[in-house]
Amino acid sequence: MSGSKLETLLRAQWTEAAQDWIETDQIARKGMLDTWMLDALGDVSGKKVIDIGCGEGRFCRILSDGGAVMTGVDLTEELVERARELGSDKETYLIGDAQDLEGVPDDDFDLAVSYIVLVDLLDYRKSIREAYRVLRPGGRFVVCNLHPMRTASINFVGWIRDSSSKLFHPVDNYTEEGPREFLFPWLGRPFIYMHRALSSYVSAFLDAGFALEALHEPIPTEMQLAEHPEFDDEPRVPNFVIYVLKKPT
Repeated sequence: MSGSKLETLLRAQWTEAAQDWIETDQIARKGMLDTWMLDALGDVSGKKVIDIGCGEGRFCRILSDGGAVMTGVDLTEELVERARELGSDKETYLIGDAQDLEGVPDDDFDLAVSYIVLVDLLDYRKSIREAYRVLRPGGRFVVCNLHPMRTASINFVGWIRDSSSKLFHPVDNYTEEGPREFLFPWLGRPFIYMHRALSSYVSAFLDAGFALEALHEPIPTEMQLAEHPEFDDEPRVPNFVIYVLKKPT
């Protein structure tokens, strides 16, 4: 598949899935990942924050409630319309490409967020460079992504099982980067994400000029696991990864 066709597919599938995404409960984010992301971001009160690939604005609203002045950017018009419907006057939502933040000024934000977006992008390196550009010196970039250990499968088959239990989660063709097909429960049909090695992402951050301050592989707390027993797989194979990055002063 040519790059232009793949780019079109990656964009079109989110337009087609927008309403399904709006209606899903996003339990992995609400039940586990939000806590990790908020811990990584720290106190956002009074901070100017950009959420790159903000979707329907859910995390923007959380940060806005924490005192941040938010700008959310997303390319899917239906999601941006929903974000504007639910947002407050402390939030601004723009229709724009995470790979090209056209019209967003240089050195303008204290914090940037990318919450499971880089796997949707063909030119992830350009998006990372754009995040670097719009951050002030000393600003931080917090990125949550699907873990390459989970995306490294040609066809998403989930856990390999025997008659009574889950045995292991398959990893294959890890170094073969490119589009992979998944079947997500909230969508109920195949969806294309981009698989890349962990080293590729880290290299892209460093090449853009960022310093890597921390790398986390989130797992649920005991309380979260008690509330959501379906998270019992998370400690076995990492499903997500969080990078905490800083633009040098």
